[in-house]
Amino acid sequence: MRTPWKRGLVAVAAATSGAAVFAGVGLAQPAAAAEFGGITFYTNHDFSGTEVRADPADYECHTLPQAMYSVQNYSLTQYMDVYYKADCAPGVPDSPYTDAVLRLDGLQQSGTEVATGFRSYRVLATTP
Repeated sequence: MRTPWKRGLVAVAAATSGAAVFAGVGLAQPAAAAEFGGITFYTNHDFSGTEVRADPADYECHTLPQAMYSVQNYSLTQYMDVYYKADCAPGVPDSPYTDAVLRLDGLQQSGTEVATGFRSYRVLATTP
């Protein structure tokens, strides 16, 4: 049988290790991490630079104001299609990939090396 002070020590150790795990999760995110539940595009490949926030409840096609080279979808339930051309047109400019579209699930991030970057997006109303 454990003595009361040992039970308290075990509880403190468990609480401390749990807090360390949560702190580690917070530290693993990029410095300019998107807000949880949001979708953010960045002008740089490393999720930095100028940010453009998307409205996760707006399901229309949106052309981005400039080329974006990385995106974070921190929404739990929203999927989105990201396009390399304006007006949500599929394909990669100046390439044989005429039907290319990037689909991002919730809690996913991606970058692109395509010279034109990401040019438009559409948040999907339902999970495919």
